Amino acid sequence: MAAINNGPVNGFGFVDFNSIIEQTCPRDSFFDVIGQIVSFRALETSNSNPSKHYIKMTISNLQYVHVKVTIFRTQAHQMSQYLKTNPTVTCVVIVMSFVKLNILDGIGQAQSYYDATKLFINSDIVEINEFKKELKIVNNGGMYEKSITSLPSQSSSYMDDFKRDFPLKSVCEITEPLKVMRFLLIGSIINIIQNLPWYMILFNIQDDTGTIGLIVFYREAKRLLDLNSLELFPNQINVLKNRKFAFLVDITRYNVDNYKNIYTIVKLTEDVSIVSELESKIELMSIQTVSLNQVPLEQDDVDVISQTDESFTPSTIDKSTATSPIKIATDLKRNLYDVYDVYCGDDFSSTKSKRKSIGEENPLLVPKVEK
Repeated sequence: MAAINNGPVNGFGFVDFNSIIEQTCPRDSFFDVIGQIVSFRALETSNSNPSKHYIKMTISNLQYVHVKVTIFRTQAHQMSQYLKTNPTVTCVVIVMSFVKLNILDGIGQAQSYYDATKLFINSDIVEINEFKKELKIVNNGGMYEKSITSLPSQSSSYMDDFKRDFPLKSVCEITEPLKVMRFLLIGSIINIIQNLPWYMILFNIQDDTGTIGLIVFYREAKRLLDLNSLELFPNQINVLKNRKFAFLVDITRYNVDNYKNIYTIVKLTEDVSIVSELESKIELMSIQTVSLNQVPLEQDDVDVISQTDESFTPSTIDKSTATSPIKIATDLKRNLYDVYDVYCGDDFSSTKSKRKSIGEENPLLVPKVEK
């Protein structure tokens, strides 16, 4: 395979796969890769922005070292289309020119970089033809073709977690780490703190009941932003401010044992269908809560309640303006906030001290003192 190792005809600068995996290849410049496709996942198109569509694959070199690669944008569609229209082709060799190093869970990968990356799929070029010849030699002249494994989409399994039977909580319900659990939360990111260890970020999340700090790891933030670069810069991550997400969150044994209410975001999504569905559940729970406390009001000008084992007649109806269940819930919450401070227990509050709970999953309501 001299053409590849000693000055490729097309000027490619192929790097050793081990140098990618171990991150010893160039970090701040482009490099090229060549390999046979071993497996791939379906094209991911859940994001409405086509520039964020991608396909993930694993490729092998002549020494059977495997490297994961991710291709974005129009080239991802090109790759997916080729695999769909050539299902019987068992040996697909690709060249990716001008790719960048990406590190996920401590392992180096190759990743396309916007429109700079050039993709060659089983093309009739010297480098690919020489690779296939060498592949035959490595296999002692035997058949080098083998089926390409199609893996299930990661997106479906990722989103499925938001549809499982995890409890849906509001901020004021989870401000104290009372027990180990995993739950769902809907809220907006109102502040982002990055001056933490390099692998984590702190999001301040707000819903209608309060604000809490949640930790997100860089790999999740990068997945959300579909970043090609190695680092997250403030101007990149700050685009998430004032946007609403669904969060899957863990309260761990460490949180409970150490009474720490900074929890870890396991997954997050801005998918409109998921966020809307969870918001509908919150609204339904609010209506049901109010309905449990309502007395049917059907008659006017009745002064006395007469009740038997089978029926009762309601007393005089309140003459005030009729109010919907949602408005009642809103007014009730507003009135409670007028009378109480709802303790949200986050470690970042400079005005509130920690207080132990008086009941599981109930926030502490502290009467306000007139000044």
